[in-house]
Formats: sequence, C-alpha cells, structure tokens
Amino acid sequence: MLHEKLLEDIARHVALLNEVADIERIDWSNWQILYAILHALQIHAQATINYLLHTCSRMLCTCETPISCVECLKNNALITDDEADLLKKMIRFRNILVHEYGSIDVERVKNILKERGYVKVLEMVKKIHEVLKTRGLLDP
Repeated sequence: MLHEKLLEDIARHVALLNEVADIERIDWSNWQILYAILHALQIHAQATINYLLHTCSRMLCTCETPISCVECLKNNALITDDEADLLKKMIRFRNILVHEYGSIDVERVKNILKERGYVKVLEMVKKIHEVLKTRGLLDP
C-alpha cells in the first residue's frame, strides 16, 4: 500500500512540474513561482527516496542512506548504472533544497526542467514497481 501511495505522489508531482516545464515562459524573478517549483521538485524527490528506501527494506537490503539504497538496487539489477547516476543526482539536489535553500542555483533548476529528469525518475520507479509486483514484494 505504501508503494502505491508513493508512486501516486511521484506521478502527481511530475504532472505539476510538467505544467511549468516551458522554462522560457516562467518569470524566474517571481520568488513565489520559483519556490513553488522548488517545492514540487522537493516533494517529488522525497517521495522517490521514500519509495526506494521502502523497496530496499522489502528486499531486506541494509541501507543507511538513500545513496546506499540506490547501490543496492543497482547491485540487484533493478536499475542500470545510468539510472543509479540519475537517482544520485536527484538525491543530492534534494539535499541542497532541504539544507541549503538559500543557495539554489536557478540555472540548475532550469536545466532540471529542461532535461525532464523528474519524468525519467517516474518511469524508472514504474519499472521497479512492476518488478516488485512480479516478485511479490509490494506491500500486502
């Protein structure tokens, strides 16, 4: 049940981010818009991290950090090296959002929206979700 809820949260925030993905039309000087985008990215990342950590727990992986969880998923062939790299970037960006909010690089945010990595993360989580379903590892 937790897997499903987290997957829904990730998808909902991808939809919200897609609404503002046209970076040329965003007024980047408007702090309210910027903070709304940052918040959506933060919730998307946190829901993804929670999904990954819960997955590692269900797989009986001992992981002290989200990065070590990503390594566990890679070692168990649930994600590729490239997918692991993307997840690690997302985790590091989320850490900056949470712990260094005042030092956000707007160009980096624009690049995230332009590259649509958040959509790639959703697709990756959906793929993991299907594997977990076939292995009987989703929440009862």
